Amino acid sequence: MPQGVIQPNNSILYAGQPIIQEMEAKTITDLSPGKLCIVDTNDWDIKVAGADAGNVLGVCDVPSDEKLSLMTVEAVEGTNTSATEFTAKDQVRVLRGDIVVKLMAQSGETINVGTRLVSAACGLVKAATADSGAPEDIVGYSLESPVLTSSCKWVLVKLTI
Repeated sequence: MPQGVIQPNNSILYAGQPIIQEMEAKTITDLSPGKLCIVDTNDWDIKVAGADAGNVLGVCDVPSDEKLSLMTVEAVEGTNTSATEFTAKDQVRVLRGDIVVKLMAQSGETINVGTRLVSAACGLVKAATADSGAPEDIVGYSLESPVLTSSCKWVLVKLTI
């Protein structure tokens, strides 16, 4: 029996009972499962969260008819290398609450277990700094210590949003 957390293969949600909101994708720019999203100008539209966004709504979930392993692979820059992502007007389940989820961490970061995380460019997460670590900016805490030297990677996160 494993000791500790193991990332699920085809899901964003690892543990907990999420608050789920159905929102509509505003644009297709890098919006995919496991990325943070914010509300766009219209109340029910979402777009990918940017760097140090303090108004993160939640994390995009995998569509019920898809597998996460088929959805996206991240490059060093944090952009999708797969053509499969949410398109404009897609209905997207957004998860938030007292849950543990898989998020994509930005390459080049030093993240250890317990590191406070904030939003990075393209809806990814990065380690909080003195400039970006205000309590309202924190999206969660890392439950893993990924090696992020040359590429973006999945990391299990205890959400606080």
